[in-house]
Amino acid sequence: MAYHGKYEAPEDILKDDDLGREDKIRMLEQWRDDKTAYLRASGEGMGGEVSADLLKRIKKALASLRE
Repeated sequence: MAYHGKYEAPEDILKDDDLGREDKIRMLEQWRDDKTAYLRASGEGMGGEVSADLLKRIKKALASLRE
């Protein structure tokens, strides 16, 4: 989880000039996949608070890189 601990929001990854476009995409995809898996687990009664808004923001950031 390269994003974990360093970035508070997907937008922070987009703003990081030290990362290349492909690195940003890879990190956002990993973050998206982690949140999607967590949502699925939460739906199966494993509990925990999940931010659907965060998942939407991650997807929006990915879309902006793919335009």
